[in-house]
Formats: sequence, C-alpha cells, structure tokens
Amino acid sequence: MTVGILTTNYNTWDLSSQCISNCLKYADDTIDKFVVVDDCSTQEFTNTFKEVTLIRNQQNSGLIKSLNTGLAALYTDLVIIFDSDAWPLENYIKETKKYFEENPQVGIAVYQTQNAEGKPAVSFEPEPDAMSVILGQQLHTHYQKVFNKNPKNITLYTCAMILRKEVIEQTGGFDVNYDWLELDHDICMAAIRKGWKMGVVPVKAFHKGSGTPQKVANRVIRFYKNRIKLLKKFNKYPAAGLINTLVVSRLLAEYLLVNTAGFIKYPAEIRKDKSYSRSQLIKLFLSGKI
Repeated sequence: MTVGILTTNYNTWDLSSQCISNCLKYADDTIDKFVVVDDCSTQEFTNTFKEVTLIRNQQNSGLIKSLNTGLAALYTDLVIIFDSDAWPLENYIKETKKYFEENPQVGIAVYQTQNAEGKPAVSFEPEPDAMSVILGQQLHTHYQKVFNKNPKNITLYTCAMILRKEVIEQTGGFDVNYDWLELDHDICMAAIRKGWKMGVVPVKAFHKGSGTPQKVANRVIRFYKNRIKLLKKFNKYPAAGLINTLVVSRLLAEYLLVNTAGFIKYPAEIRKDKSYSRSQLIKLFLSGKI
C-alpha cells in the first residue's frame, strides 16, 4: 500500500515548513510522494526539502482547486492531507496503512487532532442536515449534543484527512462549486453515498486552527450559502419553502433582539456585525438568492 502526502500553502511558509518537517520526522515508513501546492504566494519561500515536490500555481486558484491539483499529481493508494497548520505528533505511516488494511470498508479517515493547548480538537461531526440552518449554528450545536449523540453518519475535516485512491476516483475529488466551506462535508457525503464508511485512525496530530481572518458576519453569510448548496445537492433540503420560512422567522427574531437587548448585551462593533449578518441573510432568502 503506497502513501502520498498533500498540503497546500498560501503565505504560510513558516507553518508549512513545520508541517513538512514533522511529516518527515514522524514518517516510520516510506512516503512514496510528498506534494506541496503553493497557491501563488506573495511571500518568499527560502526553505528547501528534497523529499517534496513543489507545485506553484501561476495564479491564485483558491484552496479547492489547489487541493485537486495536488490530488492529480499523486498516484498513491492513500493520500494524507494536512492543512499547513497541522502535522503528526507521533509515528503515523505504519499505523495508517494498518488501519486501512484492517478496515477495507473505510474510504476516508482522520487523525485524532489536538489544539495548541494540547487538548482534543474536533475533527468530525454528524452529517449536516436541515436543522443546522433552521436552528442556526449555536443552537444546532446544543441540539446535536442532546438529540444526536450517536449519528448514523459522520463527516470528517480536511485538516488531517486520509483518502483512498478509489474514493478520489469515484467522487472526482473536491467540488469546486464551494468557496472552501463545506468541501470536507461534501467529499465525505459523496463517499458515503458510494458505499464507503468514515473512520478515525488512532494517531495524534496537531492542528493550530488559526482560520482565515474575516468578519464574523461574512463567515455566517458564507456558511448559509454553502450549507444550503450542500444540503440541496444531497437531497437533504426537503420542503424548501417551509424551511426558508422557518429560517427567516428565526433570523428576524434575532435581528430584533440584537437591535434592542443587544445594545445592552454587546459592544457596538459586535452588535453591528450581528445585525448586518441577519439583515443581509434575510434579504438573500427573500430575494431567492439562497
């Protein structure tokens, strides 16, 4: 069983170098190919790793296209994907091979991730459903803990993900119709519908999880756009008119609360951010753009 590693970089060469170094340090068996895709960084990269194939995009293509570029350059039975701010914390190649050999029904798996404080970090969640937009992200988190403790299907995060070659071939890789939010849920849901199962490899990995700087409002709007696109793709958004009505009703209630009690509860900047996201989402739903 051959193993390849893929990571992408965009102006994160310090982190990417740590990722590469730790992948090499803890490799207790052969890495058949190691690919790094640089997405047209403006930051100069002076480190060199003879074990790594560096692919430089001629223009900024975004995360999803960069990942697909890397997948196309790998021929291995397994492809391990690490975010630039993620890497193994212990020997991992032999255990990864063993896990996939012993679990032939598993098509995608993740490592057990830890955050910068050394605490366990979330690397998977129940497969998304319409309740995530009906309730909103915070309420849905509580809902899952109470009513969905043993989900039928889970989806995994790409921060430290392993894919079989067959899954990549059957799904066609990552769907470029997303702006990177939901790319992990999408490929997992596609694989599940091809008959594959998801798994967790008993190997510890680090994930800083710094995220992409942006206003909370912009991320909330992007979440709704991408999540509903995902749910519709996999026929998990039934009675769309009814669901949209429920979502808009909740958003309107939140908008009113933010602009009344919110003057007491939140600092001005946070209140404005929350108010903006709700008002924009209501407009998008009512105009049919979501």
